[in-house]
Amino acid sequence: MHLSMLKRAAVLACATVLALPAFAAEDYPRTPITLVVGYGAGGGTDVCNRALALDVGRQLGQPLVVDNKPGAGSSLSVGFITRQRPDGYSIASLSTGGVLNQVLSPNVKYDVTKDLTPIAMVAQYQVGLLVRADSAYKTMADLINAAQSAKKPLTYSTAGIGTPQHLTTERLAQKTGTQWVHAPYKSGPEAITALMRGDVDFMAQTAEWVPYVCDGRLRLLSVFTGERIKGFDAPTLKELGYDLVAPSILGIAGPARMDAAIVKKLQDAFHKAIQTAEFQSCADQFGLKPDFKDSAAFGAFLKDTLAGWTPLLRQFASKE
Repeated sequence: MHLSMLKRAAVLACATVLALPAFAAEDYPRTPITLVVGYGAGGGTDVCNRALALDVGRQLGQPLVVDNKPGAGSSLSVGFITRQRPDGYSIASLSTGGVLNQVLSPNVKYDVTKDLTPIAMVAQYQVGLLVRADSAYKTMADLINAAQSAKKPLTYSTAGIGTPQHLTTERLAQKTGTQWVHAPYKSGPEAITALMRGDVDFMAQTAEWVPYVCDGRLRLLSVFTGERIKGFDAPTLKELGYDLVAPSILGIAGPARMDAAIVKKLQDAFHKAIQTAEFQSCADQFGLKPDFKDSAAFGAFLKDTLAGWTPLLRQFASKE
């Protein structure tokens, strides 16, 4: 064999080796899996992902290690996962902010429809608008009237830019002709603390507020869901005459080009995990609505959500 042919053969052999996954799909997983969560510890996204991780780890025979990477409405964690190897050992919790921020923020360089592999959707967030119990605002009408007549804009907290609560509150401002100032935090607990401290006038947040409403420290004025949240009397925005329902995504994704067999193993494991008592209890505690979608259906849902909310995002992206 000529030297040039030997070199070509060596190059082809190396390329073949590099193209192989770290482990064969049938042996997956052989080492612990990292589950990146884009919000701080203690919030509903973090706690419920930990409940899922515990059961998925039991099913697969390897632990899922939660790694919190909060910031930018979970976009930092999504950007991180797009740069990892697609071998199934680095996956991420994917929520609404991480999806829609690719339109909202010029600093976000990924495209979830191209740079991620959808694995499974596990739940929907249920969002509400709240004030402190000692607030003068007893109803949504009180709040909106005050915002319309205030000498300076009211302020509100959320768990980050591009989250469903942020987007819906901004759309509500458009519909009512009001202005308010968004104060984004890195997690739900931080947003709640800001309201409790009096740093903001109101809060729009996923239902990590449930215990605070139940013990009387916060007042729920309205919910951003399609129907009332079970156990609470607060009206939906639609009941109040505003045709608004918050976008809502909580799922699991990995880097693009993951092996289909590995995706199937993870998808099936998460499907079983959302049916456990541990996850159901967590969902009740934090006001999540379990909603399973397999990889294909989740991918379609992501595209539909982007298509529906991109026009609004482009209208006020420059404000943040």
